[in-house]
Amino acid sequence: MKNILILLGLLIAMPGFAAAPEVDPKSLALIADFNEGIQNRVGGYHNKFQSAPSSASVYTVTDVFRGEAGRCMKIKANQMPGGFCGAWIQLFDLKAEQKKYFDARNYAYLSFWVKGEKGGEDFLVRMADETFIAKEDSAPLGSVKSFLPGGITKEWQEVLVPLSKITNLDRMNMGGITFDFTIPGEQTVYIDDVSFKTSPKIATPLTKKSDLPAQAGVAAAMPRAMWAWETEPILLDLDYRKKLLNLCKKENIGMLWVQLDYSFDPDVQVYVQNQPPPPVKCILKHPDKLRDFLREAHQAGLKVHGLDGFPEFAQKEYHQVPLAIVDAVLEFNKNSKPDERYDGIHFDNEPYLIIGWYDWDRRKQILKEFLDLSVEIQKRVHTQPGMVFGIDIPFWWQEKDEKTGKINGLVAYNGVEKPASHHCIDLLDNIGVMDYRDTADGADGIIAHGRDLMEYADKTKKGKVYLGIETFTYQPTLVWFAVGLPRKTFEAALKDKAKDFAHRSRINGFRTQILDDGNNLHVGIELKPNPTPEQEKEALKAVTEIAKRLGASSYPELKDKLEQIRADAEFGIAANVEWAKDVRPRNIKDAQSGTEYAGFVATSIMLPKITFADKGYDEIQYQIKAAEDFFCQYKSFDGIAIHYYDPYLKKVEEGK
Repeated sequence: MKNILILLGLLIAMPGFAAAPEVDPKSLALIADFNEGIQNRVGGYHNKFQSAPSSASVYTVTDVFRGEAGRCMKIKANQMPGGFCGAWIQLFDLKAEQKKYFDARNYAYLSFWVKGEKGGEDFLVRMADETFIAKEDSAPLGSVKSFLPGGITKEWQEVLVPLSKITNLDRMNMGGITFDFTIPGEQTVYIDDVSFKTSPKIATPLTKKSDLPAQAGVAAAMPRAMWAWETEPILLDLDYRKKLLNLCKKENIGMLWVQLDYSFDPDVQVYVQNQPPPPVKCILKHPDKLRDFLREAHQAGLKVHGLDGFPEFAQKEYHQVPLAIVDAVLEFNKNSKPDERYDGIHFDNEPYLIIGWYDWDRRKQILKEFLDLSVEIQKRVHTQPGMVFGIDIPFWWQEKDEKTGKINGLVAYNGVEKPASHHCIDLLDNIGVMDYRDTADGADGIIAHGRDLMEYADKTKKGKVYLGIETFTYQPTLVWFAVGLPRKTFEAALKDKAKDFAHRSRINGFRTQILDDGNNLHVGIELKPNPTPEQEKEALKAVTEIAKRLGASSYPELKDKLEQIRADAEFGIAANVEWAKDVRPRNIKDAQSGTEYAGFVATSIMLPKITFADKGYDEIQYQIKAAEDFFCQYKSFDGIAIHYYDPYLKKVEEGK
């Protein structure tokens, strides 16, 4: 049956909109007039669902509504053969620890108001109780035409669905309403004032202008930040630099995080070697060109922070490398004029890409050392007046792991145990939250994932927060895995047989990925497209090293369980939308000993909901503005951050 996907839905989400006038809840329960924010009156979210080739978009708009003011939900659906699409509204808080479903036993009708963009539109009304929600399904009640004589027109009309139609649902525990577009082709409809009523004679209140306070949450032209990873063109190509500075002016970019370009003495390949490097001295490249760029950027009203990062940097045995980089920036500033200096330093380390992250004890150690490094960097940075330090973190460190129920980033620091994201806000000048979603609205949107962090930052009055969006996409990537280990065996191996792998995110230069199938952990390497014979040889060497340490074939006690572990991996991939359904066996034969280890390959996919790569410029601006309008109510909000310059430039140019 149709899988309810939390993907695209938009909410302008300005705080301060009041609900419509109250009525007797015994006769009318107003669920959603779309004026409340990202959640409705019973804590529910709304979103689209879709399955290719069909598609849908859900927006909360301010230019269409019932009454004198307010908002409504706009649904754009394109139903194609072989797919499905529509929108849903929840009747419970998806994120609550104890979910409270809606009791509809005392009401006789579901009511909502509808109008079409052209007239003649139609869709199927469905509802779900707690049981159907668990199955990600809903029961059909009938098409709008069956409840609305004359069908949908370009004027507002009330749809009344008799709850007597519900014969297979628990009316005491209602979970959701679904609008299912089954007619082929494109349709656009508007929905407002969803409620439950005891009688069709009860009028649904209209929102008046007087019911709405001033729109204090509407963002002014708030400056944004942007990552820029290609440094040499910025420094050496004047046309490239001019285009960057022009885009910053046009797109209201006030902060640039620009990748540092440097070398080490002695020369070490930090990013490919398998062991922590020796102490090094960092030397910034093209210092005169760098001063020219910084001067021009400052003249254009920009602040520039030196950017770098690598997962291994988070760990104590690697700290000397990022600290050497920081020292190089500070030395550069000392030898430069005030308008030719960096304004700060920014690190994007992503320690959760380290293999040891999947051992919960090791994870806490990684996070503690990550915080130690950040505190030490900020201490050094603050030796220069006006210089600030910031880091990037994921939004999910404060959320619970679905498989274990543990908070993902929980760590004790300075005697206090809480999510690492909260420690970062407490300790550092600023953080960039990788809030990577392609919609502002919904339970899985930019606002929902960023809201709790902003509330924490405002409550503590500590660091500033940027909320990042993604405009780049990775191409599907083939990953070669060794059939892995049960979780407890894996954790034990990282302390013993695979101890030398616990601190690494790359093996022989190949990025690693870890598949958690719920029972076992499988480590693999990302394969290069169209590899050369030498690259194939190096890949085999890398995956062989993984198989020897973290492969089930290397553990005699798992001999009888090997095929079950492989089957678990295949099932895990089939159930995970981040993987293509192309898993197939590919064993690993050691080129030296001839020993064969069990392995498989599968294709990793970057989910569309993570990035705006498949969206147009206007859609990106609409969603960014929606997020800004919501988050500008927080004093700690320092702006939206765009990842990153080169793909975003393409979006801007396409939007002309």
